[in-house]
Amino acid sequence: MSTTGEKQTPVPLLEPMVEPQDIGELKEGLGAPLLRVLQARVGQPTLVRMADGTIHTVFDGSGWGRDLGDKWEHLTAFLGPDHQAEFAFFYMSDVECLIDPDSRVVLISQTPAPGES
Repeated sequence: MSTTGEKQTPVPLLEPMVEPQDIGELKEGLGAPLLRVLQARVGQPTLVRMADGTIHTVFDGSGWGRDLGDKWEHLTAFLGPDHQAEFAFFYMSDVECLIDPDSRVVLISQTPAPGES
């Protein structure tokens, strides 16, 4: 509060920077660090713990995209070692962490922002 009686302007919260994309472009969003870990592990199982507590065992992290105006990527991931298996679709904003299922080591974690896209 000002001691001179002047009204102070509140400082706006900083929005995370994401490079805008145009139609036909695909640029990384806020989930890029998670996606890079999944892509490096293609073919290896990775546990994906969601903000709601759900855990998916993912084998492929290459089917991602980011819609125009969105800050976060979405992912279509296979839940089995072959591409005939079931798959899950989710936004990276809903991911809490990625875990190696053998060692139970957390590979990367974030504070999820459920519902953001």
